[in-house]
Amino acid sequence: MNDHMTLAELEKEVTRLEDIQAIEDLERIYGYYFDTQQMDRVVDLFSDNAVSVEIESHGQFLGKEGVKRMYLGGAGGRGREFANPTPRQVERMRHRPAGTNTIVQLCGVVTLAEDGLNAKGRWHSWLAETFPFAGKMGQYWLHGYYENEFVKENGQWLFSKLFWNTSFYTRFETGWQVQPIVGFLPMPKSDNPPTAFYPYPSQYHFHFSFRHPVTGEPDEAEQVYHHPMAI
Repeated sequence: MNDHMTLAELEKEVTRLEDIQAIEDLERIYGYYFDTQQMDRVVDLFSDNAVSVEIESHGQFLGKEGVKRMYLGGAGGRGREFANPTPRQVERMRHRPAGTNTIVQLCGVVTLAEDGLNAKGRWHSWLAETFPFAGKMGQYWLHGYYENEFVKENGQWLFSKLFWNTSFYTRFETGWQVQPIVGFLPMPKSDNPPTAFYPYPSQYHFHFSFRHPVTGEPDEAEQVYHHPMAI
């Protein structure tokens, strides 16, 4: 940081740091609400002018209506329509096996646009999940990454676009090398097919949203990433 910043420059820098912190908090809060299946609150984190939510093999859900359709109708959560459930709904929830999942978001990088009103962010995510499948509870590992976009509206940062790609979703007892994808939850029909879904062991490299911090170069590496330890 420049030791001789003007007051205007200092105020701009403080705003930039506050914006990055707000976006990082927004991403973490999303994870907590998703963990606890409070999908109505997840929907509230998105701009009314949201572009899309894209989920791995399921595809793109467009606009705020697509966001609602995906989270309230397909992600397994209970929205506000269950605030006063009917007796039948209560009975179904009582006999439904309880699943648990913990999303860990790692290595976040937030990139603010020059206008201070738009931003991008990338996170790795690791999930340990207990979930009923075929009438039995199972233990699962899931890994993937987010490449998300954000917008600042009336001083509040919101999601404008969420992209989630799964690297593997495997049973704890089996592991991703043997069975990288065990299947996915049923979802509502998407508006568009997925733009990128290449699970392990494809080694597909989805470009980073950030530039190199020293050279300023964008990420233009091969789409197929070759790990240095690969034979």
